[in-house]
Amino acid sequence: MASRRRSTGTRRSRGSRSRHGRALRSSVAGPHLPQLTGRIPRFHQVVGETLGFLRTVAPEQMKDVRVGIAPMPAAEQGVDNSSRWHVQDEHSVVIFRVPIERLVGISLSEPRDQIRYREYVEHTVMLAVNDLLDGGLEDILHNGH
Repeated sequence: MASRRRSTGTRRSRGSRSRHGRALRSSVAGPHLPQLTGRIPRFHQVVGETLGFLRTVAPEQMKDVRVGIAPMPAAEQGVDNSSRWHVQDEHSVVIFRVPIERLVGISLSEPRDQIRYREYVEHTVMLAVNDLLDGGLEDILHNGH
């Protein structure tokens, strides 16, 4: 007769098994390295956090504002390639990532440059939303927020 394995009440999943009696290995990156990111996710994160800030300090002005992100202006928009944003209608503005990154002109490999990059993107988002609101954020922009 063929032998049958008896199943025990506690069965480990395949991924929790140790190898040759050793415990599982830790991740290659380790727990103390920063999360991997790139230019595009970083840009989206900074834009999102800036919009969150603006919605906190000016909820009434920002309630109907929609902000989109595009790599470059489309040719049919009638906007040149150095434009950083384009107001589409009374409630929406599109921010262009590539012209902003080119105009800031810094490398993101230095931590000091990452701070300058973030400040530049934040400032550009605030200017674009202010343009959309026809100067509705002037008091916030000039009060040092």
